[in-house]
Amino acid sequence: MLNTINCWSCKEEVEVPEKVTRQDECPKCGTPLKCCFHCRFYDKEAYHQCLEPQAEWVRYKEKANFCEYFKYRFAYMEKQEEMPLDTPEARKNAWDSLFED
Repeated sequence: MLNTINCWSCKEEVEVPEKVTRQDECPKCGTPLKCCFHCRFYDKEAYHQCLEPQAEWVRYKEKANFCEYFKYRFAYMEKQEEMPLDTPEARKNAWDSLFED
């Protein structure tokens, strides 16, 4: 199964390898793929901007790093985060979409 992410820099969908290295880059803009902005634990509102409590602080979020907890924030995850859940119908639709094939 091929996974895709949305590059934080150029916004293009990029197919990513299962195992990411510091040398992997976006084919369009050359941005490192193993950076905080591509990680599912990145949260600009969290302490050190990371939801993983054991991760070490990374100063430059846009640069490749050595974080052991790095996991991709896949494109399908971003689409789910954008769904407003302010009505019961929206919550039910979001719940039902979890079980679609």
